[in-house]
This record gives sequence, structure tokens and C-alpha cells, in this order.
Amino acid sequence: MRNDTPTESVVLFQDEKGPIAAKTYGGPSWCSVQAKIERAQKIKGILNVLGIYDHTNDKMFTHCYKKRNSHQFLDFIRRVDSSYDCSIKRIFLILDNISTHKAKKVREVLCRYHPRITLVFFLIRSPKLNLIEVRWTWLQRKAINNNTFGSEKDIGKAVNDWTNNYNATHGRRVNNVLQIGAISWTT
Repeated sequence: MRNDTPTESVVLFQDEKGPIAAKTYGGPSWCSVQAKIERAQKIKGILNVLGIYDHTNDKMFTHCYKKRNSHQFLDFIRRVDSSYDCSIKRIFLILDNISTHKAKKVREVLCRYHPRITLVFFLIRSPKLNLIEVRWTWLQRKAINNNTFGSEKDIGKAVNDWTNNYNATHGRRVNNVLQIGAISWTT
């Protein structure tokens, strides 16, 4: 399915990242100007990032939430579904096996309100198969590590900026495996 996606459908890899904490210092890494670290540092907010990697178009879609449960997951699914126009007949959403994805309420809402979304679950303990994991590493390195966040709003802005930058520098519509081979051999 990953390399032979029908033209009227998309393959999306979904995962969660977080919690990401807003702290007054960037972490234990080296910095040329040492920041003063308070003894009793307080966390000024926590956000969880839900994201999809659209393998078909090489795009990312992320949204931040304070909590991570089935209500937020369903809201995220609603946002994802509304971001694709009517020409997309099937959305294959490939995800891990956490309980919020398999909840009865989630299945009922998907069947009733989002019939074009098909959930495909990974094998248990196989996170390396999820293509979004690499993008989470890039997000961590480029937007989160060595940054200070004063509030949840700062975290959300950093994630949003990274997502916009990723989408601006990536993107394609792949119809078959031969196109991928032709692109990589000619460049």
C-alpha cells in the first residue's frame, strides 16, 4: 500500500509526541552562554503533539493539545479529514496500538462521521515501521532541543513553524514506485 497508493486515496502515518514541557532552560546540552538554572524550576506548561505524515504527498500535519485522550484524537481526526477535499475517496490512517486509537467511541465516530478513513494498525512493538518517527526526530532536533519555552504557546509556535517549514521544503505526489526511482537517479 505504501508504494502503490491509488490516485483517489492517501496513506497517512499517525503518532503522538510528548509531553513537551515549557521550561526556563533548554536542557543539559552545551551552550556558549550558560543560562542560570533555578534550583526549584517549575514547568510552565505541557503540550502533546499529534501528527500525521502524508506519505503520498510528503507533507506533515500537526496539532498541539494539553491532554492526550480519545477526545483529542477524535478532534485531530476531524481536522485531518477536513484538510482533504472530496476528490480523496479513501484515507488510510496507519497508527500504533494505544488504547485511545482502539476505543469503542473512536470506532463508532469514525464509522458514522468519517467513513472514508480506514484505520490500519501496526504490529505491537514495531515503532520503527512508522514513517513519522523520523520526522519526530527532525522536529526534536530542529525545534525543541536547545530551545527555551516560556509557555505552551511558545511550544505550539515552534512546532507550527517547523511543520510549515517542512511542508514548504518537501512535497510531492507519487503515483508509483518507478517515479521515485527516476527522481532519485536523475538528481
